[in-house]
Amino acid sequence: MDAIIKGLISGTTVSLLIGPIFIALVDITITKGWRSGLAYVFGIIFIDTLLIYALYELLGDIDFMAYQKEIGLVGGIVLVLFGILTFTSSASIQHTNVENIKTYFAAFLKGITINILNPFVIVWWMGIYTTVATFNYSPPEIFAYYFSLLLMVFLFDLLKIRFAYYIKNRLKTSFLTNLKKVAGVCLFIFGVAMLVRITQL
Repeated sequence: MDAIIKGLISGTTVSLLIGPIFIALVDITITKGWRSGLAYVFGIIFIDTLLIYALYELLGDIDFMAYQKEIGLVGGIVLVLFGILTFTSSASIQHTNVENIKTYFAAFLKGITINILNPFVIVWWMGIYTTVATFNYSPPEIFAYYFSLLLMVFLFDLLKIRFAYYIKNRLKTSFLTNLKKVAGVCLFIFGVAMLVRITQL
């Protein structure tokens, strides 16, 4: 129970952070529909699960921190490009409900890309890894902790999708276009900030 409670608290904490992952989730849900938003979330959870596995199974062979600058450089560039594409893309209320396998797969890949190329996500998971190590949990307790954490992240993301889908149905095309521009600017700023931080490491 202790592991579950701590996992829920950790998941709630990270879910309340507003960053490029959140901005992209809201943008995808509004412009592509809630199913594409869900596919994006699955991409995020997929990479988080792989990172957890890598930390426990490959940490002794791979020094993630040694590649922090390279990952940050690529991630910053990707966020800047995503920001520019989001800013310049048009928005149409009439087409926001048109979804297909292509849009789902694209959203899934975007979730993977934004998450895995963000060095601060890797640093955060390494911090969680070292913190859990101090709890002296058994393997079942470790599983319960991470399962609870990811479950809470998933549930909060569902709330974000519902919120985005709610406001989408009340938006005019002009407002949606302006919202996409704001989202694009935010992603661009996050990308530039990442590049600046990486150069200072």
